[in-house]
Amino acid sequence: MTASPHVLLVDQNPEQLRQLEEYLCAAGYRVCAAGSGDEAIKQLDAQSPELVICDLRETAANGLTLSEHLHQDHPEIARILIVNQSVLPEALEATAQGAFGILTPPFDKSHLLDTVRAALDTAEQRRDQRWRDEIIGRSPAMDHLLDQARRVAVSDVHLIISGPAGSGKELLATAVHQASRRADKPLEVLKCSGLPEQMLESELFGHRRGAFDGADTDQPGLLEKASGGTLILKEVCDLSPRLQIKLLTALENNRVRSVGSSTDANLDIRIIATSQRNLEHAMLSGELNDALYYQLSTVSLDVPPLQERAEDIPLLARHFLGKEAKAQARRVRNLSPGAIHLLGLSAWPGNISQLATVIRQAVSQSTSPVISEALVSQAMDHQERVIPSFNEARAEFERRYLIKLLQITEGNVTHAARIAERNRTDLYKLLGKHDLEPSRFKVRRTRKTAKRVKQQTSRTGTQG
Repeated sequence: MTASPHVLLVDQNPEQLRQLEEYLCAAGYRVCAAGSGDEAIKQLDAQSPELVICDLRETAANGLTLSEHLHQDHPEIARILIVNQSVLPEALEATAQGAFGILTPPFDKSHLLDTVRAALDTAEQRRDQRWRDEIIGRSPAMDHLLDQARRVAVSDVHLIISGPAGSGKELLATAVHQASRRADKPLEVLKCSGLPEQMLESELFGHRRGAFDGADTDQPGLLEKASGGTLILKEVCDLSPRLQIKLLTALENNRVRSVGSSTDANLDIRIIATSQRNLEHAMLSGELNDALYYQLSTVSLDVPPLQERAEDIPLLARHFLGKEAKAQARRVRNLSPGAIHLLGLSAWPGNISQLATVIRQAVSQSTSPVISEALVSQAMDHQERVIPSFNEARAEFERRYLIKLLQITEGNVTHAARIAERNRTDLYKLLGKHDLEPSRFKVRRTRKTAKRVKQQTSRTGTQG
């Protein structure tokens, strides 16, 4: 039998508190009550409520209002705010920051219960999306990418995630893990660049005591530590050719052997390879073992640069502002319209990582609750602006149009030319002009897994 939802009521007015408690208990909800924000905070961990109904101006021990505290530290808990007409503008701002709705005394029982039900339903839907909580974005490009990621996650195949530096590849890889059947199993990450070959081999495969100088104890590798779960390999083509072949052998046989061992162990793992580089090009140039590439590239996801999802910049900026304000213990709450406009004009060559750095610097220098345009400009340090010429804008439209064609046709140039009403020769010239490889958009399958992937695809609708 499923327990009824748990609601925490917070109100300094005993009469209002009693009335709310009476209505909710009669409707079958489990209710606990607190007379102050500090008391409510103590109850949050002990009671684990799904919903908090509190006065908008109720303060908490850390200087924030209780609503702000919940927004920052307990975003999974739904919030309904009790307000009066004199503070309605603040209530509207709070709802924009994630509060579900508002209640105004005197309380109407039917309206109260309808609002509570709707808030709990919305919170439940939000919990179903927790796998993607760390990925901020509502742009069409990100919606499409996350839809692909969700379908890929349940198929359990290895995959490649490509994208420019700082675009969030590791975050997406983590989200795929969280959405998969492996979510309750280990998640490990290995950066393949910048380490000596022997150290990489030990990190990946583990070693036995005495395998080499300094190997004083048995050490499991990440392939073993992530057993049943997921291993994220960052810049996989930086593995030496020998280690690439050793990894390929382990994946093909589902067996792994530590350095210095004479026995194998079973291997049950999902590999997500992330890279700033085009791994197909790396494979064609001989930097990445072709069989390993095909083993990993059953599905490929491409994370767009921040410049191509500019509508997400305000969301990301406010997200980073909230995190930095908390981390730096500063009462900075928002960005001015001019600051948001300036952020939207930037090229962001460092992508999301660079935006996070700019917001961190702006928060650290701010002396008011609202970050100004001048402060953002200073933090950006004269970064390049994006005000394209007509020819640049036309070229960008042309490139996006070609990408869309190749996505729709899965890299079939003949079909793409027919849709574009151009001949194949002209289309190939345009593709070359924009450095677009039709083969990147084809669905890749290994001979060994083609049948299994086809079956999984028919169930999940996954496309590479």
